[in-house]
Amino acid sequence: MPEAIATANDVAPLEAPRSRSWRCSDCNVSVSFAADRAPHQPDGWIKKSKRWVCLRCQRERVMDMAASGQGADGWASRREALMEFELLRTPDESDVVIAKRANCSTGHVRKARKSLVDAGKLKK
Repeated sequence: MPEAIATANDVAPLEAPRSRSWRCSDCNVSVSFAADRAPHQPDGWIKKSKRWVCLRCQRERVMDMAASGQGADGWASRREALMEFELLRTPDESDVVIAKRANCSTGHVRKARKSLVDAGKLKK
């Protein structure tokens, strides 16, 4: 007896899981995750006015605003702004990690952390 040949109608279509992706509205970088592993949002990304912004662009904005402010002194203002941004974004992170992100010493981070705590912007 000959074997029956399966046709497209005989085979159930495979439901491929869809991936989930985000695109930064500033730099156009995109990130994708498999549907079964997709986070609520990519780590460090935020949604502003219905537009996604990646962590890199957030950092750039903060540093650019600091550099264009009154009394701005170049890299020092940018570094200070980046340290504050990182401390407020991830307050439980160690001074070593924040220093690496801001490309500065841990002493600078300790001073910035203390200043934010004293100003009431950061919990002890």
